[in-house]
This record gives sequence, structure tokens and C-alpha cells, in this order.
Amino acid sequence: MIQDTDIEFHPRDPNDRIWTETTYVAFNVPEAALHGTLYVLARPNLGVAMSSVVIARGVRRRPHEVDFCDPQIHLPCPASYSDFSLANGLSVQAKSLTDWRFQYEHKLGACSFDLQLRGLHHPYDPTDPKENPGAAKKSAHTDPRLGDAWSNGHFDLKGQITGTLTVRGEQYAVDCYEGMDRSWGPRNETPDRATCYISVNCGEAMSMWLTTMLDVSPDGHVSYDKVNSGFIVEHGVVTPVISATVEATTVDMLAISDHIVATDARGRRHEFFGSAIGTRPMGSINPSIAAFVSLMRYQYAGHVGHGGHGKLFGLNYLAQRLARNES
Repeated sequence: MIQDTDIEFHPRDPNDRIWTETTYVAFNVPEAALHGTLYVLARPNLGVAMSSVVIARGVRRRPHEVDFCDPQIHLPCPASYSDFSLANGLSVQAKSLTDWRFQYEHKLGACSFDLQLRGLHHPYDPTDPKENPGAAKKSAHTDPRLGDAWSNGHFDLKGQITGTLTVRGEQYAVDCYEGMDRSWGPRNETPDRATCYISVNCGEAMSMWLTTMLDVSPDGHVSYDKVNSGFIVEHGVVTPVISATVEATTVDMLAISDHIVATDARGRRHEFFGSAIGTRPMGSINPSIAAFVSLMRYQYAGHVGHGGHGKLFGLNYLAQRLARNES
């Protein structure tokens, strides 16, 4: 179970070079087909941090088409991970597990935001078998496609995000339901990762978070494999997802539409239909990972919502399956 202290840096072996703590936040302005992310990766034992802010409007199929991207490496690591400012202009303040503020000012003035996140529930711990029934079934040998992000300390949080965003002189009011996560532990950044995350948000009445493994065939077809973790949030009540199927149409690895059927721990069946209103082939600043993110418009049982459909692949994983042998 996630504790109040999990907003801060965690106890660790000071000689562990690869100890890593991360923060990821997604937000959107659906009427403008705009979606953004902020990401921080800190290695406190090395004294460095990395951070990226990415904003895209509409369909972007190539990295150079993305509206704004500010990836920064080798920033000084902050002393605190619950209240800090980085040299790239990003500030994060966690007043509690469910009360967050994120501010950003690009050095050249191209982008800025001031966002508040109000959590809808106590953060979900996918590593705790009491919260995630699937955690108890995992073998000692972790699927290499999972990577380190969900293999160590981790929490996921759904919430309402409000505030203002300015991109190249155009200001937007942000008022969306989306989410964030935190992770901590050793991270090798091995490039065999193949995971998908899906975020559906229909206000306080219903939200879903789902992560699955991925497979890619030699012809580039992407299939969605076993569920890693997932949960449903309804008016603050969290119910774990125990199984799910995902079918999606993709173009250049970007999800254009999807159909999700999830069964929760109460035996209820949830069906979602999504269509992309924005895409971008860009995620964090990790050069070993290829990320493909879509902003989706979802229909669910009379509700209309929005959220993200992201695929994260290690470059080595893709090369093993898609690289051509010309000899």
C-alpha cells in the first residue's frame, strides 16, 4: 500500500548507481485536440536528473511535427522529490499524495503552464497483491517486456487537472480528467521493453487505467498480450481489473482506434470504444525507448471521455523483430 512518504525520495543503498525515481503526468485539452506530458527522471545517487515536456496538437506522425518538445539531461538533482524546481523551468510540489501542483516556464518562452492535480482516490499500488490480484501470480522471473518501471516501487493516480497552458503565444484553459504515476527502484533502462498503457477518463463517474504487454510480428502488426495491471475508479472507489482484451488499428505504430473489454474483480464487464483525435511519436527523453502516444475520444456506457493510448518499445526489442537482413 502506498504511504504518505512515497511522494519523497525513498531509502536506498547510496552505492546503487542505477537507483531511479520518476514522475509522469499526462493532461489534455480535447476541444483543441491537444495533449501533453511532463516527465522527470532523477538518479539521486549520481546527483543528476532528466526532464521532458512534450505538447502536440492534432495528428502528428513524425517527431519533427510535434508542436513543442523540451528534453533536458544532466540537470542537478533536487534535494527533495516532493517540492523542487529544476534548471529547465519545471517545478513540482506535492502537498499530499492527492494534491499536486506542476509549473513550467520554457527558457525561450515557447511554452508555460500552471496545473493543479486533485486525486480522485488513494494511489493504486500495482505491486501489492491486496490491490492488484495479478501481482501475486507473477513469477520470480519477470517478463523482460515489462521493464523496470513496473517491477519495483510504483503508484498510479487518477485525478482532475485544472489550470492554464500557453504554447507559442496561444493560451488554453485546462480542465480534464487524466492521471500521473510515480516509480522508484533500480532501473537498468534495458531496451527490451514492450508495454502499452491505456487511460480512459469519464469524469468522477468512471475512469480506467490499464497496462498490458505487447507483441510485434515481423510485418509490424502489434498485438496486445497479457495484462500487467489495471483498475477502475468510480466516485473514488477503486476496483482492480483482472483481465482485458485490447484490439487496435495502428498506423506507423500510432493507435488510430481501439476496442477494449475489461473485467473487474467484481465480475463486471466494461467495454470501451476509442478513436484518435491526436497522435505523436514521442515520449520521454530515454533514447533506448520508442514511444507512440495517441489522444483518444472514448465511448463507454453512455459516457464520453478522453485519455491516452501509449505504446513503449525498447529499440532492441523492435530491432530483433523488424530489422531487415539485407545479406
